[in-house]
Amino acid sequence: MIETFRTRPAATLRKRRKPQTHADPAQYTATLACLGRDGKGASLLGTARRLLDLERQVCDALPAPLGPSCRVLRFEDGQLTLGVPAAAHSAKLRQLAPRLVAALEKQGWQVNGIAVRVQATLTRLEETELSRPAPRAPARQATELGTQALAELKKRLPPPTR
Repeated sequence: MIETFRTRPAATLRKRRKPQTHADPAQYTATLACLGRDGKGASLLGTARRLLDLERQVCDALPAPLGPSCRVLRFEDGQLTLGVPAAAHSAKLRQLAPRLVAALEKQGWQVNGIAVRVQATLTRLEETELSRPAPRAPARQATELGTQALAELKKRLPPPTR
């Protein structure tokens, strides 16, 4: 059974916040270690890891354009709730639901039904991920031969005029 829900974009409910990034891996590791110290934090961390693993498997089971845009919102009592950025994604996911359930059952997940929520905020997340500049290639060192060629070229060029 697949249900489709429309939700109001979160941006209309609260002010936009810039996504926080953790640049320092030591701080990230310390945060995870702190969460794992008590029972509630360890439970939260375990649930988050489980949902991330399920999301990765959902992404792998779906076709390339659809998989990366789906987010696992909840998984309780065999009911999987997925978030998608548009109604078109929801319609396609409805068609692929039996195949997705079968693929997840092969991975050991007990899925009885899939509910889909259309969330406009997911579109904004994808747009910001796509608008990030591509990572730069590492700088390469010039060889001795290259350095000599540049020096000869500099000698041949006329002096700059201002």
